Formats: sequence, structure tokens, C-alpha cells
Amino acid sequence: MGTLDLNTLPLFDGLTTEEVEKCTGLFQQREFVAGSSLVSEGDFSYKFFVILEGEVDVHRDFELVAQLGPGEFFGEAGIVAGDKRNARVTPTTRSVLAWVMGWEFKTMMEEFPAIVERVEETVAARSPDS
Repeated sequence: MGTLDLNTLPLFDGLTTEEVEKCTGLFQQREFVAGSSLVSEGDFSYKFFVILEGEVDVHRDFELVAQLGPGEFFGEAGIVAGDKRNARVTPTTRSVLAWVMGWEFKTMMEEFPAIVERVEETVAARSPDS
């Protein structure tokens, strides 16, 4: 695993270098093997994840609803809504993910409106009702 660099991720576009560095300091990162469980549908949401390397499958009600790769994120819906996870996420390849705790993610969103816009767009697009 290399050094975490959020500057390359679309979620952080529009933030200054100093702002991205502030966000970076909140994240931890870890490597996962294919098939390991990242989050389970119905679990309490307390982490926001960014995919740095690898790919993951997203299943809702046992149906594949998305495949995500580097630069994409998940876990935002439950944190924003204060609700349980609406999907199960499993890596399909060796993957490196960065994560931040939900309360820190909410603090980032309060401080940096550019992140809020991207997260709200993603939540709306991924809503099971859309």
C-alpha cells in the first residue's frame, strides 16, 4: 500500500491542497482480499469508504446493483440518512480501501460544501427508489 493521495479522487475536486491534506489526515487504509465482507446489508452505517485499488460488487436484496472501482466510494447513504446499510459490498479483487468514521465524514461535509454536492448527487443516483 502506498501513501494515501486523495488529490486524485473526483470526490475531492475543487478543494485546495491544504483542504485535501486536512481530509487525508482523517482516513485510514487497509488491504482486503477478494470475497471478504466489507459491509453487510442491514448493518449500522458508521464508516465511509473510498476505493483506492481493486473492484467491489454491490448487492441489494441479493441482486447485483453496481460494480465500483478506484476513485469511487460507498457508505455515504447510511451515514447521511442516519440509517442502516442498504447494500452488501464485497471486493471481487484484491482491494485497498481508505475509510473514515461517520462523524468525521459528516464534519468534512460541513466544512467543505463541494463534497456535499458530490455525495448528494451520488445518494440520489444510488437510491433504491430511483
